[in-house]
Amino acid sequence: MDRQVYGGVNRAVAESVPAFTGSILDLGCGDGSFGVWLKSKGVRSVTGVTIHGPEASLARRCLDRVIEADLDHWQPDPDNGYDGIVASHVLEHLADPWNLLRKLRRAAKPGAWLVVALPNVLFWRQRLALLRGQFRYTDGGIMDSTHLRFFDWTTAGALLKDTGWAVVAQTADGGFPGSRWTGPLRGGIDRLACKACPGLFGFQFVFKARLCAELPGVSDSVIP
Repeated sequence: MDRQVYGGVNRAVAESVPAFTGSILDLGCGDGSFGVWLKSKGVRSVTGVTIHGPEASLARRCLDRVIEADLDHWQPDPDNGYDGIVASHVLEHLADPWNLLRKLRRAAKPGAWLVVALPNVLFWRQRLALLRGQFRYTDGGIMDSTHLRFFDWTTAGALLKDTGWAVVAQTADGGFPGSRWTGPLRGGIDRLACKACPGLFGFQFVFKARLCAELPGVSDSVIP
């Protein structure tokens, strides 16, 4: 089966990106669509990383630089000094996302920000499937067959905190069942539901974090 080419702009991730005009590293950049959006907002330069050749070919048409690499084995260049990093629905595809997040410290300028989006394996629809005795992989979504790691509301936050990133905002993006029938009240109902029970009603978690001065328990000089 051919690997899917990803494109488009994740609204919740876009809303979490600080207003910024520096250099950004977009991990799992897809066809470059999100990088194009970033540049339209004044970002000076965008470097994308993808393992997928067809995606890389498309992204090179619109991004400043594209690296074709397996993020589980990629070594970021410490000389680039990115002001911001985006990892939207990419860490769950890795065998060791903790190692990547530690290594990214080398590629980030002091005070750099990081925006991460992760799928919620305990979203209410998935819980219903589990109650029915169903645990089935799909070609996309929460149970994408290429997902290697699964996170809940707590472990998703710990993933960042344990790898030297200070979480400054943590939100769940989703909605309350049936809210689409409530007309103009829908937005408020969805926001209230996701705030009250993020692990139940959020289909994705979005984090904004800042680079910590030190990595907990490990010196940056010994990161492999």
